[in-house]
Order: sequence, then structure tokens, then C-alpha cells
Amino acid sequence: MVTVRGKDATRGIDNLYRRLHGRLRGQILRDVPLSGYTSFRIGGPADLVVAPKGQEELVLVCQALLEEGCRFTVLGKGSNVLVSDSGYRGVVILLTPGLKRSRIKGEGEVYVESGCLLNRLITWCMAHGLAGMEELSGIPGTLGGAVRMNAGAHGRYMGDVVGSVKVLKLEGEQMVEQELTAEEVGFGYRKSTGIGDGDIIYEVKLKLYNEDKERIRAKREMYLAWKRERQPLNRPSAGSIFLNPPGVSAGEVIERCGLKGAREGDALVSPKHANFIVNAGRATAEEVLRLMKRIKEEVFRREGIKLQEEIKLIGFGEGE
Repeated sequence: MVTVRGKDATRGIDNLYRRLHGRLRGQILRDVPLSGYTSFRIGGPADLVVAPKGQEELVLVCQALLEEGCRFTVLGKGSNVLVSDSGYRGVVILLTPGLKRSRIKGEGEVYVESGCLLNRLITWCMAHGLAGMEELSGIPGTLGGAVRMNAGAHGRYMGDVVGSVKVLKLEGEQMVEQELTAEEVGFGYRKSTGIGDGDIIYEVKLKLYNEDKERIRAKREMYLAWKRERQPLNRPSAGSIFLNPPGVSAGEVIERCGLKGAREGDALVSPKHANFIVNAGRATAEEVLRLMKRIKEEVFRREGIKLQEEIKLIGFGEGE
């Protein structure tokens, strides 16, 4: 989430809409509820939602953002976020609809735009006999989000297969295109320290290897079955809510505290996996926050562990 130049937010949004309307092949929409763009199905309206079609349009949108001084945030599939009930005062850039191309270049080298859904990418790689990402099967969201959060499962992390990452850096009045090596990205547990809040990932180079398609398929199905058995995939959620404390899973700690099934309104701690809060009907962001607060307080009281959020909060706080 980033704020760039400008004090008159309304005028900046109006100017941006006029500049981009009719110039983009992708969508540009005003006052759109973000509940339709998040896996939680929660969130109030954004001032403007822009879905550029291709990298050239993304550059055009970013240039206009800088010149008009509009606050912005980026969404892929919206699978690791909680959006405020009051929405987001600024521009939301959607990458999923228009930046999802992939291509093979060289032995095991795959170039993929950041809006490509991770599961779709793994299926595409399987069809081309390219292995290395099967453990990540079933993780919701886009490639860009998986890189930024260094998504992982079964001992495999996104950073293990990344060769380089192309970003647009928006700082002050400047936009710079930069390609970062995996080392410069700074992969860690659920983070990438070399990618700033003002950086937009638009393409990723992956390092994969050739493998028999049926062997890839068998591994993929095994990991998908594991996820279906243990996670509440049939209800809207944002995925794991809290980071795992050192040496233990957050879900295990929450379950030990007897919080499976705990509820605030329609926000429910999943009876299937305690580190998932699901939308059991018409949950609000406020209900989710109350439930998160309750979990943190009870876990600290009983276990002495301070849980930290894994999900990104959008639209909360002064000026947001």
C-alpha cells in the first residue's frame, strides 16, 4: 500500500479517471466494492479499480498515478488480504485479468507475468513437463503474491524456484524498471525484504527442470489431496491468518487454546483448521478483526505466544 504525491485525493482520482478512461483495453471502474475481488468476500468500495491489460498499460497507469499523486495498492487474486468495511480511499490495481502470460525460454527457464494464478501456472508447467513447484499446488493467489510473500508448503518455498523478478519501483515522482536477482529479492519466511511497498512485480523468471508429466501429475494430486483434507476450501477465507511462531504451527497453538469454532458474527475459526478464519455468511471486516484480537489475546494469556498477522490489512487507519 503506497501513498504518492498529492493532497486533494478526490481531484486526483477524477483526473486519473479522465486520463485513463477510453485509453485502456483493460477495465477502469469507480466506487467498486472490493468484496468481489477478495477471496474473503469482504470489503467496502475503492475509489477506483484499474485492471491494465499487459505490461505497457501497467506502465501507463503507473505514470498517471505518479503525476496525479494518487494513493494506490495492488491486488492479484486478493487471497491474503482483509479489506476494511469502509473500503479503500485510492486506486486498486488488479493484475490478474491482464498480466498472466507465460513463456519458455531456454532449458527450464520460464518467464511468467505476475498476475498469473499460481495453480494455473503449475498446471501449465505440468503440461510442458516442467517440475519444481508441485509442493505449492493448491495455494491460492497469483505468482506475484506468492513471490512477495515467499509462499511455501511441504518444505518448498517460492524463492527456491525464482531466478529473477522484474519490478516497477514507484518512489516520489520517479518510476524505475528494475530486475532483481533472487538474492536481491531477499526471500525469508513469508517475506521478500528487497521488494518495497512501492514496488509492483510484473514478471518473474523461474528456474524449473524437466520431468515426466505423469510423475508431476501424481505429486501434484498428492499435495492437492493433502490440502483438501486439512483446509476449509469450501468457504471464503484469506488463507492462513497468522504466521507460525518459531517451532510450532499457529493452527496447533490456536487449537490448544480451544478456539476452533470460535465466532464473532459470521467470522468463524474453521473447525477444520484453526489458523483459518472463514466467512460463514455475511461476515464483516470488523467481525474478523474482533475475532483475530480475541485469538491473539487468548493465545498470549494461555501460551505466552504473541501471534503476528500473515494477512495484509487494506483500508484501515487514518487516511486509508
